[in-house]
Amino acid sequence: MNRLGRQKLLSFYDNIRHRKIISTSLLYIVTCWVILQVCSITFPIFEFDNRYFHWLLIAFIVLFPVVLVFSWFYNFSIKGLVKVVPFCDRRSLNNMAPFIDRRVHNKQTKTKVHEGWFLYAESGPLEGLEYQISHDIIIGRAVECDLTLLRSYISRHHAKISIKDNKMTVEDLHSANGTLVNGEKICRQQQVHNGDELKFKDIVFTVREYVSRIEHNALLDNTVLLD
Repeated sequence: MNRLGRQKLLSFYDNIRHRKIISTSLLYIVTCWVILQVCSITFPIFEFDNRYFHWLLIAFIVLFPVVLVFSWFYNFSIKGLVKVVPFCDRRSLNNMAPFIDRRVHNKQTKTKVHEGWFLYAESGPLEGLEYQISHDIIIGRAVECDLTLLRSYISRHHAKISIKDNKMTVEDLHSANGTLVNGEKICRQQQVHNGDELKFKDIVFTVREYVSRIEHNALLDNTVLLD
């Protein structure tokens, strides 16, 4: 098998794991086996015809491919049926590198110095990651975006984050589901401040601005206290 064939096979296997097809199949088989065992005991007690047992077995066999196809698109969870997000290898994305990964606590992350504008992912596929915004970036579903959010309700080019004159602004790029700033849908470019919340349906980012100790002290020196 050549290298391309192995890559396709690995990609297909990753898709199967991502969509939990193996676990769903095992769960279906075990469930059917338990039901058949119960039926094999109860049917003679209630004097049901053996044909019903055979029909039930055939139905389980026929439904097995249906379950496989269904599990390719949906997963069972506590919240009910959840649509599976298409698998995409992170290596194929052009996502900018996170400044800090809050999911990993180590000494290296603590040595980094915060200064400037940042976006911290509170939820969604990038949850726990913090990104430094030093230039204009595009957020969307397309793999060529600076921050790719692999969700069906995210437009290919959903929003634009801009930095100009040390101010951060967000602009909705005519997305299907809109962009919310502090819970309000925006219709034009809007300036955001430290602590503001950017929301793309259920994906939430928090805007953070960090200033150096020198700038912080200078601001305090220039502050006029009123009695």
